[in-house]
Amino acid sequence: MYRDFFGLKENPFNVTSDPSFLFLSRIHKEAFAHLLYGIRERKGFLEITGEVGAGKTTLCRALLHQLDCNTKTALVFNSTLPEMQLFQSILDDFGIEA
Repeated sequence: MYRDFFGLKENPFNVTSDPSFLFLSRIHKEAFAHLLYGIRERKGFLEITGEVGAGKTTLCRALLHQLDCNTKTALVFNSTLPEMQLFQSILDDFGIEA
């Protein structure tokens, strides 16, 4: 419906975020730069927070596309996990067995 009406090439709404549709506002550019700097300079644990729908997940997915294959990352979507499940989720992302 949207594609035909607006003449779009792709469906505009998906269940998961798509970094190819990321709009980098001034604040998004700043957050992206801080994250990229922190990762490249090995500054330790990095976290991004914000309101629902602010673009955190899309920004993080775009960031992951900028990293080389030697950079290991863990992306935690549920920050309310009990601590042992949180640790297990991070270990899983890193491919480490507990």
